[in-house]
Amino acid sequence: MLKRVLVATGGTGGHIFPALAVAQKILEMHPDCRVVFAGGEYGPEREIVTKAGITFKSFPARGVLGRGFKSLGSLFWMSKSLVLSLFFLRSFKPEVVIGFGGYAGFMPVLAARWLKIPTAIHEQNSLPGVTNRILGKKADRVLLSFPDENSFFPALKVVETGNPVRREIVQGVKGNSSILGRVRRLLVVGGSQGAKAINDAVLASIKELKAMDVEIWHQTGQVDFERVSQVYQKEYPQARVEPFIADMAEAYSFATLVLCRAGASTLAELCVTGRPSILIPFPYATHNHQMTNARHLEQQGAALVLAQSYLHEVNLARVVGDLLAMPDKLRRMSRAALEAGRPDAALKIVQELEKIRKKSSK
Repeated sequence: MLKRVLVATGGTGGHIFPALAVAQKILEMHPDCRVVFAGGEYGPEREIVTKAGITFKSFPARGVLGRGFKSLGSLFWMSKSLVLSLFFLRSFKPEVVIGFGGYAGFMPVLAARWLKIPTAIHEQNSLPGVTNRILGKKADRVLLSFPDENSFFPALKVVETGNPVRREIVQGVKGNSSILGRVRRLLVVGGSQGAKAINDAVLASIKELKAMDVEIWHQTGQVDFERVSQVYQKEYPQARVEPFIADMAEAYSFATLVLCRAGASTLAELCVTGRPSILIPFPYATHNHQMTNARHLEQQGAALVLAQSYLHEVNLARVVGDLLAMPDKLRRMSRAALEAGRPDAALKIVQELEKIRKKSSK
């Protein structure tokens, strides 16, 4: 029985949503447990977590990649975050602390380790980020979405759980096998903030996509919404265009094919929902981990990968149209995605937290 748990991460949805999925699963399995979500002061995690009804605690956090942990600004926020984390942990007294990567999740986990509180980390990507590479040497358990093919972590600590997906997506998405071949629906998602390169590629193909009767639901990102929506109003007013899609369960239920980035959380959602996809990895992701993620899914037959640098040479409308015209191929991709999916990832992570708490209490 878990009574007090600290979940720590922040920065992007790729870190936040898996952590939120685990927090939800903890409360589902242990309704009397006190769960606190620790995140950065200025990231989107506060709004996301508080909307979900979970207690939020902020700590200082700044990115250090390219400047190093020894830079003056990094030393300041890390020192402040460490002190605040130590004070909070002594007050809250969690039985276990789990971090999901990102700079906001670094110091709370490190402080917990110093206080001999059981700790775990979860790495969403095939290539771990800098904070998890450091914490993985110290944590009691290292939980992974992908196999540790490069041996970044001590093998005895590693458990492959998959990447947790939010409860509303796992439970709320309807199957699409029955509509393949009868409707041609494309969901375009460039991440929570959109992706200009994907927006541009779709806009360049909009006339052809309309001529092929492809229904489109396009998440543009807030910054690019006005520009993209103006083109749609002129060329394809029937399409559904939004800056942000709050109900991703509805969006995945709509889609017979998804055009998107290759963040780990997006791939986990595609697999759990069984959606065939065209993946355009973000080329500037740390260590190019999105391309590694995408190739992993492509090798399993669940996705087609297009490099962003070649988008100008590719007829995107033809790629989309050809796939939508092959329902048997889409069904095979859908089955491959489902086979790669881990809808029980959050459950497995909570079970590992229970194990390390139980071991520490002996």
